[in-house]
Amino acid sequence: MRTLTTDYLARPAGRLYRASRLLAAIEQGLCSGLIIAFSVLLIVNVIARYAFSSPIFFAEELAVYILVWMAFLAISVSIHHDQHVRLTMLIGSLPAGMQRACYWLTELICLAILATLLWYSIGWIRSPSVAYDIAITLDWPKWHFYLIVPIFCASAIFHILARLPDRTRTVFVLASDDEE
Repeated sequence: MRTLTTDYLARPAGRLYRASRLLAAIEQGLCSGLIIAFSVLLIVNVIARYAFSSPIFFAEELAVYILVWMAFLAISVSIHHDQHVRLTMLIGSLPAGMQRACYWLTELICLAILATLLWYSIGWIRSPSVAYDIAITLDWPKWHFYLIVPIFCASAIFHILARLPDRTRTVFVLASDDEE
């Protein structure tokens, strides 16, 4: 039985994976900044509401948009790290060749869904109904907030495409060696 050795780990990742890692770090930094902004916004709003009887009227709406952006960015980071939700009990009991086929099938399905969602989200944002939609309390166009959907789709597609070669090499090459 062969185990993961340092020669597989020591091999430098490709440029695409390094770019994906950089993008994930940027997304993680944006998530951290949004968490701070969300916390400060709500704390200031609570103080203004109860100490001065003058709440920030747009705080709840902005907080919702911040949470949506954080969720999409966090999902993209989890896709980069290959830590998204996945059912592995059945797949884990299959032979290595079947595991490889199932892995590629699920990744291709994810790519197809994300590409379709990207296509339709761009059309949605460019539609006149969204172009003239205004956030009520903020008085800002909502399309700025909706941009997270195509941004998420594009970055998730990039993360999946970047990790596929290394993921296949480090997991399935070793699994096929175990069968010999």
